[in-house]
Formats: sequence, structure tokens, C-alpha cells
Amino acid sequence: MSVRQNSIVHQMDELEEEENVSGSEDEEIEPLSSSEEEEEEEDEEDEEQEEPKLKYQRLGSSVIEILRKDAASCMAVHFKFLALGTHWGVVYILDFNGNEIKRFPSHSTTINELSVDAAGEYIASCSDDGRVVINSLYGTETIEYEHHRPVFSIALDPDFAKKPAKSFVIGGRAGHLVINSKGWFGRKDNIIHSGEGPIQTIKWSRSLIAWANDYGVKIFDCDTGQRITYIDRPKGSPRADLYRCNLCWENPTRLLIGWADSVKIGEIKERSPPASAVSAGDPSAALPDRYVQITALFQTDYYISGIAPFGEYLVMLAYLEEEDDEEETTGSRLSTSSNVSRGAAVRPEFRIITRNNKEISSDALTIHGFEQYKANNYRLGFMAEESMFYVVSPRDIVVARPRDLDDHITWLLERKRYETAIRVAESNESHLKEHKLVDIGEKYIEDLIVSEQYEKAAERCTKTLKRDASLWSKWIFTFVRLNQLRALVDFIPIGNPVLSDTVYEMVLGTFLTSQDPQDHVKFLTLVEDWPPSLYNPKNVIQLLKKRITEVSPGESIPLKDALAKLYTYAKKYDKTLKILLQLKRGRAFEFIEQYQLFDTIRDKVQLLMNYDPKRAVELLISNIERVPINEVVDQLQSFPILLHAYLHALFLKDPHAGMDYHEMQVSLYAEYDYPFLLTFLKQSSWLPLERAYQICEDKKYYPEMVFILGKMGNTKAGLKLLIEKIADVKKAIEFIEPQNDEELWDNLIDYSMKNPKFVSGLLEHIGAYVDPIRLIKRIPEGMEIIGLRDRLVKIVSDYNLQMSLREGCKNILKADCLDLTQKLNKGQRRPIRVEQENRCATCEGSLIGGGKDVIVFGCRHFYHQGCLRSTNETEGANTTDQTFYCFICQAQTKKRATAQRTTRRIAVNR
Repeated sequence: MSVRQNSIVHQMDELEEEENVSGSEDEEIEPLSSSEEEEEEEDEEDEEQEEPKLKYQRLGSSVIEILRKDAASCMAVHFKFLALGTHWGVVYILDFNGNEIKRFPSHSTTINELSVDAAGEYIASCSDDGRVVINSLYGTETIEYEHHRPVFSIALDPDFAKKPAKSFVIGGRAGHLVINSKGWFGRKDNIIHSGEGPIQTIKWSRSLIAWANDYGVKIFDCDTGQRITYIDRPKGSPRADLYRCNLCWENPTRLLIGWADSVKIGEIKERSPPASAVSAGDPSAALPDRYVQITALFQTDYYISGIAPFGEYLVMLAYLEEEDDEEETTGSRLSTSSNVSRGAAVRPEFRIITRNNKEISSDALTIHGFEQYKANNYRLGFMAEESMFYVVSPRDIVVARPRDLDDHITWLLERKRYETAIRVAESNESHLKEHKLVDIGEKYIEDLIVSEQYEKAAERCTKTLKRDASLWSKWIFTFVRLNQLRALVDFIPIGNPVLSDTVYEMVLGTFLTSQDPQDHVKFLTLVEDWPPSLYNPKNVIQLLKKRITEVSPGESIPLKDALAKLYTYAKKYDKTLKILLQLKRGRAFEFIEQYQLFDTIRDKVQLLMNYDPKRAVELLISNIERVPINEVVDQLQSFPILLHAYLHALFLKDPHAGMDYHEMQVSLYAEYDYPFLLTFLKQSSWLPLERAYQICEDKKYYPEMVFILGKMGNTKAGLKLLIEKIADVKKAIEFIEPQNDEELWDNLIDYSMKNPKFVSGLLEHIGAYVDPIRLIKRIPEGMEIIGLRDRLVKIVSDYNLQMSLREGCKNILKADCLDLTQKLNKGQRRPIRVEQENRCATCEGSLIGGGKDVIVFGCRHFYHQGCLRSTNETEGANTTDQTFYCFICQAQTKKRATAQRTTRRIAVNR
């Protein structure tokens, strides 16, 4: 079953051939369908998925001129050159591009076969004129041989150039297979086979010669002089002269046979044991040492004009003819009778099949004049080293070769499989010859744009254009022309590569002049994201200012934001700040600090406070040395709540900074922040107390009035206000406690005797400050006190607790004193080490070794006992009680005591 049927045709009629016949370039044949419209429709889907195995190209250059005047009859392919035989009897040596290297006019009529030795030094030709001519390609030597009968085939010994025998084998209409060799007395013929009809084909590989006649294929071993096998011609085959047998040595031990519609593959095997090792009486002794095993045998549905190996596959040059109705009804594709009239020939096909006849691909070739050709008019030459195949017809030579990476990419591009083509090119970029990765990518972009997939095309630009600035500019202009710039703008490079400023300004201008408000937002984004070095901000500013006047106020907001940014780029920071404040953009404050615009805002305090009071206050407070307090206060006089916010923040930062405005702040706190008023009064030292009292009195803020009265020294009035207006015993106690005034306690008790609730409160809280007995004695008889019992119990309990705490503290103090005394005693009794270098503090003599008693004090002063006694006597100390003192430390103590007494005396005098 065919995996793929595809047609390789080049649509050239005879007129086109005449017009282009003088061209020097090889003509590439493009793939089309293999037959007519029906087959095109059936195989269209397969062709989209399956890529051809080979590519085809007509051999041009000198070949065009040769075949214009002559007709090709055969070809020999060598890895160094091509050899072409024509019907006019000329042998042409060509390079692989079809350029003529040299020619040999060896014959007077059609050349039937060419043969080249393995070294490529000699070429042999045979012809219907009965002559065999062997020409040296690198010398003047020529061997001519007259056979007197048409010679159909010739094969040179592969080692013709090396061996002195210079052997070759020929066969033709006479039916003789003749080996001609050079001996002592000249060349001589050796007929190794005859009598089975004309010999059509001969192939020589090493020591083995294969040939075909009317009966079949035979192989001769030159080393043993034996014919080792006979492969019969398939039964029912058409006449041998109508369909030439095609022989091909794939390797020295494998022969490919394609004859009419039959294929056989023979393997040369060594007989085991060799016939030479068998006894003379054994029947196998007469057998040759080698034999042929047929490893594959199958029949085709076409006639074979050529066969060659292609890796694990076989290449077949298939000859087909149109079927008539009678053949179609009988189901027979090929006629087995030589007398049946065949239909017109169709295009020959180049088929790749497996070795069990499974078709891999089939490519129909459009050969000039194929309608008039028969199977024997075609030849197939091949060069195994390069897997190149040459299809020879009288008027055409088509070269088939494996498709390379560029061919594969071309095939993908033709089918618009761009992503696959790009992936293949990226992984093998170093192997590309014709294609460039960037060109493939651009074709993909073009296709995406044609199909209106603009977003995908824009994304592909990044991967394709990479760092090519000129290509980026090209495609940006393309997207602008198509009004699809918004799809590409996010991919435009702004570094490595950097495009010309004209390109960037064009992009900005495109979005700016757009009627779509979303494009204005995009314009702002670009201004914010793109470095100003990419374009000239001044040019854009001029265009932008004009555009702002053309749009509505609502649509102008993003444009004004962009203008502010552009002014920044242009270092016109004052204009930027003005726009930011007008639009109330949060970054205005950062902008002020970043560019140190404090001189600019000194007269714009009100505008800043209206913009964002909290942040404005933070900015002003943090920069009071740049924006003076008095200037801020003057500008905010008409906005007391804003003024309060500023002065309050200033007070929190530094209570001394705004001391000149503390009187003003009392009114502001009283009006806008009463909870903080008392705290302010307590922390401020620059208040005019009378004015503050008057403000609080007007507002009836009694706790603040009490505090001010206390600060003014009018504690009695403050206490009275606490009792009469606030009626909070606990606060009254807290008010009196720091005053340390017993009279106030009496006043509190006296004021409380008029109110049983106050008496109850005093009994609960006053115990820690005043002797409760003092209060209890002054309670009038008969006064009803709520919770009296509980209050008295609490007083007794508090008293017991105090006594317990005192006793506990006393015990702790005793324990600490005892512990510290013991530590002191232990430390004083600890021995002190006397070293050799220690000296007496009096005589500075050595303490050790002198035989004198030594006294050591805890202060680390050392004395001889005698020196210490004499010193003490000098100082007037009593030495009879044997009590010694360190005179150094004693002197320092006396000096300090004298200084202290002197200081006290001076202080008293003052």
C-alpha cells in the first residue's frame, strides 16, 4: 500500500524549453500530483503530511546544448565525473553540474553502454557499429576493438588501470560473452558463454561478472574460471529485447536484478565445505566454490527501467503505460504477451520500496517527450557514495538526491508549517546553506499578518528579529501602516538593540494622535517606561501640548500625566510639580524631595495641604529649616483645621519648635482635638496660663482648668473645682498627693463632710496617703455612709498589709545586712599574696628576705611593721593598742573630709 504518491513535474511545454534551452542553471523540478485531477484530490491530504524522500533537478549547463542537438542513450556515473553516451556516437565527460570537461567522438552510431574502471582513469564505450573504444581520461592511450556485430554491453575490469591484462568483457547481438585481455602477443578474446541469444547487460564487480541474455542471468567467477549460478528469466515475461534486464551490484556479494516486472535479489555465498576440499568421487566436487541464494523475489505492477540500492530501500525507475478498457475489466495491469498493443506511455515514476515490495514513496517525473518513449529508452545511473541517482532519457537527465535540511525547510514553508520550519532551523542553523533563520521567521511574520494574527506576529518578532535594529525598524513601520502598532508596542526593544530616535518618536506620536482614549493611556505607559534617551522629549512635549488642547478634560488626564513626566525628563521640575499638584498625584511629595523643590513650595503651602494634608504635614515638618514655620502658619491662618494639623504634628516632633504658637494651639486643641488638650497643657512650658484658663473656662473643660489652677499654685481653687464640678474623689486625691500639703488634705476632708459619697470614696482611697483615723474622727454623727462596713474592713486590711510589708522588708534588710557583712569579713580575711617585686610603702625596701615583720592591708598597700609603727607615731596615732592603719588611705580620707567640710562652709556663707 502506498504511503505517499506524489508527482514531480515541471510544467514546461516545448515553447518554454526552446526559450530556456541556453540557460546555465540546473532546473529544479517542483513536486505536484502524480497523475490527473482525481489523484490530486485523493492524495491532497497525504501530500500535506508526508514529505518527499528525494528532490529532483534537471541537469543543465552543457547538457542542455548537447541534448538540443543530440539524444542521450546511456550514462556511467563515477564519484569523480559523469560520462554521457549519445545516439550520434559521442562520449561526453561532464562534471556534476553538467559542464562538459572533454568529449570523445568514438562511434558513428548509437552508443549502447559505457563503463568506467574503479579508479576513474579509463572509460569504455560500445555501439551498434560493432566497435569498442577505451579512452584514457588522463592520457592519450586509446584501445579500439572491432567486433563486427552490434555490441550491446561492455564492462571494464574494476582494476583495469592497475592490472597489465587490461581486461574487459563485451556482449551483443552475436550472443557471445567475450573477455578480451592483453597477453604477450597482443590482445586476445576468450568466449566464456554463447548460444542463448543476444547479451543485453553486463556488470562486473571484483572477480564476478553478471550478464543477462534471453534465458536469464548468469554469474561468472574470474578467479576460478567457473560459472557459479544461473538465475532463470521469469516465466511469462515479455520479450527480452523490449524490456532490458537491469543488473546492479549493491556490494561485491549482492546482486540486484530488475527485469520487466520482476525483482530478484541474489546473495553470493561460499560453499561449505569448498568443492576443492571434497573427494573426487563426490558429486559435489564438480560444483563451484560459490553459489547464489535468492533472498528476495517479487513482482511489480510496472516495468522496471532501472534499479539501485538506497540504504535499506530500493530505488526503482518505473515505466508505465495507460491501460485500455479491456485490461481494466480483466484486472491485469501488465500484459504478458509481446503481441498485445500497449497504450500510450505515461510519466515515468521514481519509486522507493522496501525489499519486500512495500512502497515508501512514488514520484512521477515529467520527462520531455515521455509520451514517445519505451522502457528501454530510460537508464538509471547512481552514485552510492552520495546516494545520487541520474534518470537518463533521450532529451532529459534528471538528478535525484536525498533532500537536505534546506529542502526540508523549503517543503515546510511551502505548506506554511512555519513553526516547524523555525524549530528545525534553530536546532541546525549551522548546517543551513540556502535558508537563513531570520528569513524563515520573517516569512512566518508575513503569513501571520496576512491572516490578521497580529498579536502572534508581534510575539514572533521578538524571537525572529532579536538584535537587528534595521529589521525592527522595518516591521515597526509595517505595523504602523496596518494600524496594528498596539499589538507590537510591548515587544519593541529599548536596549540592545536601540533603534533610531525617529522610530521611537513615531511610535509615541502614533498613540498620541489616536482617537482611542486607551491609546492615550498606552502613550503614558510608554513615556513612563521608556528611557528619555531613546527620543527627544522636547519634540514630544510640543506635540503633546497641542494634543491636550484638542481633547476633552477627562481624556486629557493621562496626557497631562505624560506631560509631567516629559517635563521631568526635560529638567523643568517646577512645571512638573504644578501638573502633579493640579492632578493630585501622590508622587508629588516624592518628587519635591527628589528634586529639592522646597523653595518652589514655600508659597504653595495651602495648595499642598489641600492636596493631601497628612503627607503635606509630614513633608513640612521634616523640612522646617527649608520651609519656615512662620511662613506655614501665616498661609494657614484662614484654615484653622489645617493649621491645627500642622502645629500638632510639629508639637509631637519637637514641643519646643513651635513654642511661639502654643497660645494659639490651646484654642485649636480646644476646638478640634480636645482629648489631647490636657496632654498639651502638661507638656508645654510656654503657655500663658491665664489665657489658657480663660479658654478652658469658656469651654467648661474642668479637668484642664484644675490642671492650670494647680500649675498656677491655686490648689485650693483647683481642689474645690474637682469636688464641686468633677466630683471625682480619686482624681482629687491624685491632685493633692504631689502637692505635699497637709492643709489640702484637711480641705478635702472638710469639703467631703458635706457629701456622704465623698466620705465613702475617701474611706476607700485615702488610706495610703492619710491616717484613716484622722478622717473617721471628723465624720459627723448620724451621717449615713454607703458601704461603710466594707470601707472600714478595707482600711483595716490595708493597715495589716502595710504592717506585714514593713515586717517583711525589715526581715529582708536584716538578712541582706548579715549576708553582706559575712562577705565583707570573708573578703577581708582572705590572704593576700606578697610577691618579690612588692615594696614597703614607707621605705620602699624589699618585703621578702629582710627578716622583718610585714603588715599587709586589704587596700593592697604593704609595710614593714617597724616602718608602719614609726609612721603612725609621726602621724600621732596611738601605737600602744597595736592597731595599725594604712597611712596612705587614711591621708586620702582625711583630704576628702576636709574638702567636704570646706564646701559646706562655703555654701553656708553664701
